[in-house]
Amino acid sequence: MQKQYREMVNTRRLYKFEGEFFNWSPYRYMTTQLTKQTLVNIGKIIWNDEGNGFLIPEIRFGKGLYHGTAKGLKYYYSWCDRETIELAPTQRDIMTLIHEMVHAVGYSNHDTKFVGKYIELLTKYAGVPKKELIQGMIEYNVAVPRKYKRLYTQCKTTTRTSRRKKR
Repeated sequence: MQKQYREMVNTRRLYKFEGEFFNWSPYRYMTTQLTKQTLVNIGKIIWNDEGNGFLIPEIRFGKGLYHGTAKGLKYYYSWCDRETIELAPTQRDIMTLIHEMVHAVGYSNHDTKFVGKYIELLTKYAGVPKKELIQGMIEYNVAVPRKYKRLYTQCKTTTRTSRRKKR
C-alpha cells in the first residue's frame, strides 16, 4: 500500500512539473500543438532507437481518458497501452508524446525508473538540458533516480539556498 501511495504522489508531482516547467518561456515549444503527421514522424524517430525491436504503437488523436471537471470544463488525459498512444485534444505536443513513448517502451508506473528514462528521452530528442530538468524535478519533489545523485545533490543544495533567500 505504501508503494502505491508513493507512486500516486509522484504521479501528481510529475504532472504538476510538466504543466508548469514546460510552459516556462524557454521550453514553450514542448507544449506547442502539432499535427498528427509531425508527431507520428517524431514517434518513429524515437521508436527506431528505443523500441527494442517491437512494433511501433499506433499514434492517434482521440478524446483521451476522462480525468474530471474543473471550472465547468471537462479534462481528458492522453494514454498508452503499449499498442496505442492516444493524444487528447490539448495534449498533442512533443512533451506528451515523449511521456507516452516512455510508457510504450515498458515503464508503466511514474516511478524513478520512468523518470530516468523520461529525462533521457527529453534530453536526447527534445534538447532540454539534463541539469535543468533535474533541477526542475527537484523543485517539484519528483523522485529522481540515484544515477543522477551527483547532479541531484548539487541541485538540492542550490534549491535549498534559493528558498532560504526568498523567505
